[in-house]
Amino acid sequence: MMKYRFIEEPLLQFGKGDHICPKFGIYNFSPFDINNVRPEKIKLGIVGKPDSIETVLEWLETCSTHVEEKGGNKPLPNLFPNFCGFNSQIGFHCEITTDETYQRKINNSEFDSIIKKGDDLERRIEDIAQLYLNEIKYLTKNKSPDVIICVLSEKFITFVQNNGEDELDEEEVVDSSPEEVIEEEEISRKEQNFRRYLKAKAMQFGTPIQLVRDRIGKSTNEMQDQATIAWNFFTAIYYKAAGTPWAMLRKDLSQTTCYAGISFFKSRDKKTTQTSIAQIFNEFGKGIILRGEEVPKKKNDPVPHLNEEQAYQLLKLSLQEYYEAIKIFPKRLVLHKTSNYNDAELTGFRNSAKDCHVDTIDLIAIQPSRIRLYREKQYPPLRGTQLTLNDQSHILYTRGSVPFYETYPGKYIPEPLGIRLFEYDESPDLICSEILALTKMNWNNTQFDRKYPITIECARSVGEILKYLDEDEVMQLKYSYYM
Repeated sequence: MMKYRFIEEPLLQFGKGDHICPKFGIYNFSPFDINNVRPEKIKLGIVGKPDSIETVLEWLETCSTHVEEKGGNKPLPNLFPNFCGFNSQIGFHCEITTDETYQRKINNSEFDSIIKKGDDLERRIEDIAQLYLNEIKYLTKNKSPDVIICVLSEKFITFVQNNGEDELDEEEVVDSSPEEVIEEEEISRKEQNFRRYLKAKAMQFGTPIQLVRDRIGKSTNEMQDQATIAWNFFTAIYYKAAGTPWAMLRKDLSQTTCYAGISFFKSRDKKTTQTSIAQIFNEFGKGIILRGEEVPKKKNDPVPHLNEEQAYQLLKLSLQEYYEAIKIFPKRLVLHKTSNYNDAELTGFRNSAKDCHVDTIDLIAIQPSRIRLYREKQYPPLRGTQLTLNDQSHILYTRGSVPFYETYPGKYIPEPLGIRLFEYDESPDLICSEILALTKMNWNNTQFDRKYPITIECARSVGEILKYLDEDEVMQLKYSYYM
């Protein structure tokens, strides 16, 4: 029998209080780790063309103090609040430090000589990435930056966008949804390839990087407002510098829960399919990245699946990494997957959890749903709307109208998630509530109405970067290298 319920917006935990919104929480209650070991000064390395570096330095200085909220005829103060400033006195209670010795300049002539080459676009993109990698290597060998910013000039972006931009191959992203593809296409496909390639190759140097365009301080109509850009940028920088901006609200301190997500990705030549697993250690959001084995493709099943041994070993390795970090095995494991489970996967995951002394296990498939709900008047269903079709099948709106924002902040009709519980020990309502809470654990974006939980978002973004990493190259385990 179908049942409807509304899940109240999940609270997040900050250093001195709780709030539903990352921006308001940091502004009023400080980051989660305010009373623990955390970054109070972030040493920033910067790589880019000289004029691009100057532009970013000016913008960083501007953002050290208050940045006005977005105005207009219909201001939405909760959706577009002002930025408190990135300094030691308020908000993050942290500041940026850098000087000329942490800034590595790439000459205009070096860019131009590569752009004018007759090589194919892919080769020229890799050559330009190498310019950045050379300077990243220098900074990590001779300095000690916490994060390195790689500034992309508009001339380079224009070159990429105007040369060889290709169609999105639906097979390349094994499990993307139409809405996600549209959002992703706001950045050109080739520009995405450059970003992913650079992140993959920079891992060997052991310092997280952050890519920005040098127009970051010059808002245009197709960009976010300056305050929102600042919120997203500095939250990501704080997290990449080993900070914890916020955490999920823990209700049972005695219950240790491990959240993990599994996604599949194709190799660059599209000949093989592999798995990536993004393990969120606990409610604090500390995670580990693992790469699974190649998954053989079956003629009678276009959807990739692990065999029993692969499922067992992948989860066992993940739980062992959890143990190394936390020094205990979790009492409960929640595993999110972007496709349905087959019998071999269920058996492998179940046996692995049992052998690692995990008492409670929830095996959940999260996919786009074609079922739609409608409200009266013009606004879509509320975020947090859950429709129970039966004990194992649920519809959950993670995008939709948000009472706190007083609007629906999306561009397109929201598509709910289909939640299918293949095996579960916890209540379905709790599982759906957790999925909604996990959509707020992405430190790349402070607008909290994300579509997918961080388990799935992380696994997908990891897969898109891992395809640019050769088997013998260094693979970092922390999520900060992939976001």
